[in-house]
Amino acid sequence: MTKPLVIHIITRLEPGGSSRNVIDSCASQVSDYEVVLLAGPHKDSGSLLGLLPPEVAYIEVSSLRREICASKDLRALTRLKKEITRLKPAIVHTHTSKAGALGRLAAAMANLRAGKPSVIIHTPHGHLLYGYYGPFKTSIFKLAEKFLSRFTDHFIALTPGELAESAGAGIGRREQWTVVHSGVDFRPPAVPAHKRNLEIAPDETAIGTVARLEPVKGIEYFIRAAALLKKSLPARKLRFVIIGGGEEETKLRNLAASLGVRDKVMFLGFRSDATALMAALDIYVQPSLNEAMGRAPLEAQALGLPAVVSRVCGLPAIIKEGETGFTFTPGNPEALASALEKLILDPDLRRRMGAAAKAWALKKDETGFPAFGPESMNIRLKELYRRLLSVPRTRRPL
Repeated sequence: MTKPLVIHIITRLEPGGSSRNVIDSCASQVSDYEVVLLAGPHKDSGSLLGLLPPEVAYIEVSSLRREICASKDLRALTRLKKEITRLKPAIVHTHTSKAGALGRLAAAMANLRAGKPSVIIHTPHGHLLYGYYGPFKTSIFKLAEKFLSRFTDHFIALTPGELAESAGAGIGRREQWTVVHSGVDFRPPAVPAHKRNLEIAPDETAIGTVARLEPVKGIEYFIRAAALLKKSLPARKLRFVIIGGGEEETKLRNLAASLGVRDKVMFLGFRSDATALMAALDIYVQPSLNEAMGRAPLEAQALGLPAVVSRVCGLPAIIKEGETGFTFTPGNPEALASALEKLILDPDLRRRMGAAAKAWALKKDETGFPAFGPESMNIRLKELYRRLLSVPRTRRPL
């Protein structure tokens, strides 16, 4: 018997949580489905394409880009519709905002003439309701998502916070949403880094973050908090580690210099061994202005690090406030510095929270696997697909 076909669509397979989620989903589904992945071209920042198993068919859509460009977007829409019409998938599963918009529209157009319409699923991997754009652009995004929800069969949120904020904004109905945590690989690094590998002295407190250097990641506030801590704790030996590259790197380096912490802040750039490097830290920070879930804070906690995260969207759901770490008001370096100061001044608190963090990150759910791990994610996706495919399909007008 021929297996049903699933098409996944994502804009880019750049290093990051959403791309890893898609790769892991594709890999887990090849035993039950024929799986095809459509994605735009990757940039110089790298690609996770090499992690895609050979059983998954890959099709590059050269015009599918993150940036808005009417001519390229129209070409991408046309190409996506052509591929969906040709392949006749049982499920079209789109990921992230740009691929989600064009992919769902293409699938809806293909469904108009399909003998058996495809189920259309969308995983936003985080919303754009705040933290990215000004009020006007945000309102346009909300209107577009409300329109697209008309022919979206189901949405997947990574955390209850993302679900509540998205459904609360009128993007789909509450019953159209399901929470499926993005699966994090909790296998310990083969060769965990030590402070000496980063040229950090044993008596220095290492505080770090892993992120793309983009405004929404809030790295500016991490650097400003570093400057505040240098002033408030002059006798303490502190190092601030930033793992990741991106468009803001020059701006952030200049900020560190202007605040007098150039010698305290380390920019390591994009590293494929980021998880191993986290093992050299004492405290992990996620200062994002918007974050659907956050894989790095969970990886850090699994390594036994307390995590300090901003109180936005899905981040509060991945720590236990006061037990495995602290939350702080986003965009507030004073609040971040205050939370970090508690952990810097109390090594015993760091150790207790770190031990609790490891147990929390690795806790198992009803699937018998870690709640935030890839096995749980794949089991939940499999059940959701089965349920949605069991419902009779009808064509929907655009």
